[in-house]
Amino acid sequence: YFNKVTDCGCFGDAVKLTPWESFTKDVVLLVLILLLFYGKKYIQPVFIAKTSMAILLVSLLACVLFVNQVINHLPSIDFRPYKLGANISEGMSVPADAPKAIFEYAWTFDVDGERTTIVTQGEYPTVDGEFIEVETKEIQKGYEPPIHDFTIEEAGVDMAKQLLSEDNLVMVIAYDLAKSNFKVFQEVKDVTDRAISKGYKVIGMSASNEEWSTPVIDEYGLGFPFYFTDETTLKTIVRSNPGVLVLERGTIKQKVHYNDMDELLFLN
Repeated sequence: YFNKVTDCGCFGDAVKLTPWESFTKDVVLLVLILLLFYGKKYIQPVFIAKTSMAILLVSLLACVLFVNQVINHLPSIDFRPYKLGANISEGMSVPADAPKAIFEYAWTFDVDGERTTIVTQGEYPTVDGEFIEVETKEIQKGYEPPIHDFTIEEAGVDMAKQLLSEDNLVMVIAYDLAKSNFKVFQEVKDVTDRAISKGYKVIGMSASNEEWSTPVIDEYGLGFPFYFTDETTLKTIVRSNPGVLVLERGTIKQKVHYNDMDELLFLN
């Protein structure tokens, strides 16, 4: 029941806090709130009422405009491992000197009618008895690369390594085709046709099966196949549904929301 939540999600990937760091933050904020609450009679407004109202309205408008911007385009700052300039292959690699996970194995045997448990670091114990069960417990977490759940599957075969080695690769990402904005797929076709004419390899990536991808390909005349990738992974890459990425040998060079596909540049 312990150590199930390893970091606080208050600030996402922007600021990662352990549960104890998050608790400390809350205690500090509580103290500050108490100071404000008990000292409220000493707090005087800096501006007159009209000025304060104007500041409030301007702040509200700025918040609405900012939210609209990041919903209909991409976030102003990308804290995820798939940000511009990131190399996906490198993000999946594990350094040779990286710490490895250490597991503890609790082997249970029936020895002369009694249950006996022997704990090892993995090796099978030499016991004169009948094996019953083994329980595994991770006692030291190993290194986990920033990108650890990325695959590009075709018929159950992971094609990620091969595709990420392409000199020029365009990824059309639609994490759920059932929820995609189909109004923009004609523009997706135009953009990807232009990329193909420039010599780019183009692929689609979705968590939807062929029952969804095949009709979309046929209806819009798309010149590329769809591969399977986990939906959560695709949402991590880009929230836009669909969204488009341009890569050079695994490095993300361009990433756009479907509202910004006209900004894509394809070089000969």
